[in-house]
Amino acid sequence: MNNDIDYEIYQYINQQAENYIPLKELLSQKKLTYDTALQKAAELKEKYHFIRKKYHIQNQNLVSFCYDLMEQIHQFPENQELQYLYFCILTDTGLLNPINTGERTEEQMIRNFIRQKEKIQKLTNFMKIQTECKEKLKHLTANLEKSEIINNDNFMQEFELLYQLTIQHTFLYGANKNQIYQENLQSLLINLNSNENLKTIKPYLIFAVLSRKHGMMQKRKHFMPNLKTAFQYQEYQIYTDNGKNFNSYQSYLELYDHLRRFYMQDKNTDILFCDFCFANLSPLNEWYYENCQPDIEIPMNLKLKIKQLKALSFPMLYCYEDYSEYDISEFEAKHSEICQIWETLITSDLTEKFMQAINHHANQSEVLYQLPYYEKYPRYAELFFYESAEHLLNEKMLGLSELL
Repeated sequence: MNNDIDYEIYQYINQQAENYIPLKELLSQKKLTYDTALQKAAELKEKYHFIRKKYHIQNQNLVSFCYDLMEQIHQFPENQELQYLYFCILTDTGLLNPINTGERTEEQMIRNFIRQKEKIQKLTNFMKIQTECKEKLKHLTANLEKSEIINNDNFMQEFELLYQLTIQHTFLYGANKNQIYQENLQSLLINLNSNENLKTIKPYLIFAVLSRKHGMMQKRKHFMPNLKTAFQYQEYQIYTDNGKNFNSYQSYLELYDHLRRFYMQDKNTDILFCDFCFANLSPLNEWYYENCQPDIEIPMNLKLKIKQLKALSFPMLYCYEDYSEYDISEFEAKHSEICQIWETLITSDLTEKFMQAINHHANQSEVLYQLPYYEKYPRYAELFFYESAEHLLNEKMLGLSELL
């Protein structure tokens, strides 16, 4: 885990070096003066603490803040002020939670503020679109009725282009010159074009039908899929590592990307809603960003958007200076057997007890003493617990996005 984080930090540092902009130029781009930037940074902190106090959220440490915030959001998931706090803490690099920040110069504070402000705004805008699309989905599924079929020869050009587009994809190679597939695809297109609501989300619906029912579309005559199922979550075994799954999922993703581009210029197409359905009704986008080197921008759900924008340092629960003499990688190299024992024993339940001790400012020794060799290597045992706690807290906070 440490190696992955180190590599991410290394990549981030290189990226920042490449993208470095002198402060004067940066302020000019953002239409800010030096003093105004400092003032706005102070205002962001003030707003953050005002909302935090309003909802009685502790700030003694990051664990207490996150636990209180999680409790509030579970009760009031649609509260925009709580959502704002959520985005603030996830994107913070020291402006709000000062752990490991040391002495920051004013320039560093300004740069962090500008970066964080932009991320919060991106997440807020993304959240607004997600909320609007959720309402569209509710309305659509509640009013999904059959329409009168309008067979219009004008569909034929669209059908021919769509047919040629789809048979280029690996999982549809068998559809080439397949009369059953051609007739079913044509019927599907006529059906979608006959319904004003479905017509606006053809990229998603055609993708959903072909990726989920491609066998039926090629083999069963007069097959008409139940479009209600396209709006139900489709599970895929995204953590099963085999070549067949990899190739299939990659081909599905390419199909959606091509359909999206194909209909992009159609003013009747609701691309944002299509992207929402694609990103939230299967885990394919999660699979893509976990397993592929992104070379196209596949739509994300809120959880993935947060993972993309959150601070690399979140959540940091311990102070570097307190452990500056302790190299955990070196310890693991010398004492691999001990580390393996600790990794086996440090379960989620035990980590939760450790975090509860942090949350309540209690003595953590009661938990730490459950590890063999703790008395001999106390600081390394603590670091192991902190690493586990950070991972668990990160997962809890990312999971919170699914309630919003």
